[in-house]
Amino acid sequence: MPRKSISYDILIASPSDTAAEREIVAQCIREWNSAHSSHSGIACHDLRWEIDATPSFGERGQQVINDQLVDRADILIGIFKSRLGKPTGAAESGTVEEIERFVSANKPVMLYFSTGSVPRDHDPEQLALVKRYEQSISVKAIYKPFSDEHDLRRRVSRDLSATMAKITNAEPRPPEQNSLAKVYLRTRRGERSGDIETVRVSAVVENVSQNRKIKDFVVTLSVPRACLTHSSGLIDGELPQDMSSKYRSFRRSNETPGIPSIIFQGDKVPIFALDIGVAQLLIKGTYLAGDYEGTLADKVTVKGVVEGEVIEAERTVADIFANPQQG
Repeated sequence: MPRKSISYDILIASPSDTAAEREIVAQCIREWNSAHSSHSGIACHDLRWEIDATPSFGERGQQVINDQLVDRADILIGIFKSRLGKPTGAAESGTVEEIERFVSANKPVMLYFSTGSVPRDHDPEQLALVKRYEQSISVKAIYKPFSDEHDLRRRVSRDLSATMAKITNAEPRPPEQNSLAKVYLRTRRGERSGDIETVRVSAVVENVSQNRKIKDFVVTLSVPRACLTHSSGLIDGELPQDMSSKYRSFRRSNETPGIPSIIFQGDKVPIFALDIGVAQLLIKGTYLAGDYEGTLADKVTVKGVVEGEVIEAERTVADIFANPQQG
């Protein structure tokens, strides 16, 4: 069943001699999703004219791409090697026109120019155009050189993470409640795990409406990985993700066995219940030892997509252990 999510479209803009580099950028975008999407609820999608543009007749070719892809994209990643491209009638090349359109719209642009070896069969005039364009934008844009494909991957991955952090931090956080539903974190003192005190954290969806039932919902609970090191194995509903991720995320919906398929008016339904600990990070000399103060500052987040609307609540780990009987 389709679900509403927060997504960003990233246009990969480059001339025809950058096929391998375009695929590398697409891989970087997929890797960002693998590391961030499950706990952030944000996904990035690459846009490429050769894949995403649909045939059209009677319009200037680049204008078709502008209408279908450029104007809808949120971020542009541009790559240049030894070709600038062909004039479009409005700019020196299609790639240049796309960049200028993005700059005019005040949307983020990430540009990369190759410093690697030039192919023996390159077009000297095209190479000269690239050099001239690079020089012309040097006074008004920040761009990065790359020496080879490995270097491009490293730079794009790092810059994409920084750009997405800037964009998503600027986005207003979804509300905890709307006219239909509310999500919140309910906490209670948990069972002791050896000598470690735990708190049971439940993600709760409440129907706050007077006359509507909730029939479609997805709830994702994200917990700092360090808080769950005392637990082992795959927890029911856990989303697969890279072990380097700082968070573990869990997702259930109205279609999950054991979860009510309908939440009636006034009902408060706990979707998850997990025991978390933090004191184990103070046990030095064991695999459990870790960044205690840093983990206290981290957040447990519950995000719900309820009848297509996003609502979200969060609490710091420090607040959860200071106020374990809440919600």
